[in-house]
Amino acid sequence: MKGTTAYDLFQDPEFDPKQVKTPWWSNVLARMMSMGTKPKTDQRDQRDYANYDMQIDHAMEINARISTFPHVYFFSVPCSKTRRQEDGTYKPDKGMEPLFVMRANQIGAYAGKTRGGRIIDETWRENDGLVNTVSEMVPSGAPYRPLEKDHLLPGVWNVFPVMDGDHMWLQGGLMHKHDIRQFYLDLLAMIERLEVR
Repeated sequence: MKGTTAYDLFQDPEFDPKQVKTPWWSNVLARMMSMGTKPKTDQRDQRDYANYDMQIDHAMEINARISTFPHVYFFSVPCSKTRRQEDGTYKPDKGMEPLFVMRANQIGAYAGKTRGGRIIDETWRENDGLVNTVSEMVPSGAPYRPLEKDHLLPGVWNVFPVMDGDHMWLQGGLMHKHDIRQFYLDLLAMIERLEVR
């Protein structure tokens, strides 16, 4: 909702992602994923790509143009599969998808400034392997409250507690499979109880 430093850290000349130690196999996986990929020239506007929207400055611009409608129920489910270290960085927990480990380490060590001058401090380090946990909670400036399953309110973001999972947890995982059917059954039951206005 607020973007991800996964894109911005590579544009910050003060940050060298190579200095972040990562397991050798995560580097191999990242290389395998990038093999044969070249930028496409399909005549689309540069703003017509997800990676444009996910850059923090651009995500904040989008947030400034959108509204929280008073009769709509909004929910967010932030995830984290990293833990804070003594030095203030965040490292991946056991069970994170191998594909995300390198990026989780980089996001978990990054603090700096976006091209537009937005300060990225230590509160942005906790992450799900691809997106900062703080970014998954609520759009900038939008009203929000912690989720109360028996007392949901429209017109505000009802924010779930941070879930112990990586970026693919809510989809059931990739290499690490998760049975999340009960999560969605509970979510649907909660939605069914909503008062329609």
